[in-house]
Amino acid sequence: MIEISQQPLTEEIRKQVYDGFSRHAIATIGVDEKIEPIAFVAMEDGVFAGTVVVALFWGALHVKHVYVEEKFRGQGLGTCLMNQAFQYGKEHECPFAFVETMSFQASGFYQKFGFTIELTRTGFSHGTSFHYMKKDFSKEELHR
Repeated sequence: MIEISQQPLTEEIRKQVYDGFSRHAIATIGVDEKIEPIAFVAMEDGVFAGTVVVALFWGALHVKHVYVEEKFRGQGLGTCLMNQAFQYGKEHECPFAFVETMSFQASGFYQKFGFTIELTRTGFSHGTSFHYMKKDFSKEELHR
């Protein structure tokens, strides 16, 4: 008899799930594009200032996390981090970048880089929404 129990998500369970996803992708379409995320990290005198974490996801650039410590905000660091992310995406010939963000977070920040909201999912607690955003890279940008 199969038993179901609540457990913390351990590294072992995570590995079993992702290995299963990989086997399924290979069985159904012949490939798996499992690529680990990377981080561009900004430091000042050995102190963490901010980061952008990105992953190549089925040929596209997934902007997973952008964070700048409060004392470094408003100084252009977020722009520098995003430019690093975009350069990485272009080097890997990604036709677009995508990001997911909550309504109270940074949708305006992403829009200034050319991201547009493709979908807004409403109904989350505290009156918040979840935005799915995309930025297309032009063919000229990809070949610079």
